[in-house]
Amino acid sequence: MRKIQYLSLLAALILGQTAACASELRIVASLPALGQIAQGIAGKFAEVKVLAHVGQDPHFVPPKPTLARHLARADLLIAAGLGLEVGWLPPLIEASRNDVIRPGRKGYLDGRYVLTKVLGKPQGKITRELGDIHPEGNPHWWMDPLNGVRLAQVIAERLSQLDPTHADAYRQHAASFAKQINARMPDWQASLQAMSPLVSYHDSYLYLIQRFALHVTDFIEPKPGIEPSTSHLDALVNTIQQGKVNGVWLEPYHDGSIARKLCELAHTPCRLMPDAVKGEGFVGYISMFDLLATGGQ
Repeated sequence: MRKIQYLSLLAALILGQTAACASELRIVASLPALGQIAQGIAGKFAEVKVLAHVGQDPHFVPPKPTLARHLARADLLIAAGLGLEVGWLPPLIEASRNDVIRPGRKGYLDGRYVLTKVLGKPQGKITRELGDIHPEGNPHWWMDPLNGVRLAQVIAERLSQLDPTHADAYRQHAASFAKQINARMPDWQASLQAMSPLVSYHDSYLYLIQRFALHVTDFIEPKPGIEPSTSHLDALVNTIQQGKVNGVWLEPYHDGSIARKLCELAHTPCRLMPDAVKGEGFVGYISMFDLLATGGQ
């Protein structure tokens, strides 16, 4: 009799856990920083999966079948958009066969729903001679912490539609995040401005640069995605040596022999300035700016 009661209780527990899992929202973010903001907003009420790894070039993520499986179960997909993931995310969405997360559906969210202004949108005729530019504008918008705040607010509203029961919690999390970001902005401003002017490898920092009023004197890439020539590097060395440049900013995935040699010849520091760091929830996202403000690495 006791054995039957025990089995009945065990079955009830398993069914209860299954029901709880089935009712839990599932969120997938394309990039780590976006996933951290989603984790902070969702709290214990959703499972968050991230497709790219910290330190991985967001333009080039191998479209593995495991990533498609994450998308197949998702209620909400959060992406940078503006063409950043165009080479790998659309095939994964197609393979997932999840119509809910297709662009334009209620389960899809990207920068177009967040930004009040898209920076770096090219003007005039777009040709390959311009390099690997993004016709829709610069897609690295989460590098502005106030865009992170706006993303949090949009996620809170989207989750409130998907899960009205916990709407107040989602909105409270977004409000708390905004307070944390705003409290740190003055210190970030002072620290980052002390590192200006600078040379950047790629135009990944445009939103950060404009938010904190920094100055980029030049780029290692003569055009986006184009390797620099020897003459271009020689000119950069002269520019850095003649001016008051406070370092070269590199994304971790652009840290290579070309950039290191430039810094060596110009006698200026190479600063690894990541677009994401390890960490859970809001703490992870905020830690990225804390690291950037201390010169990265």
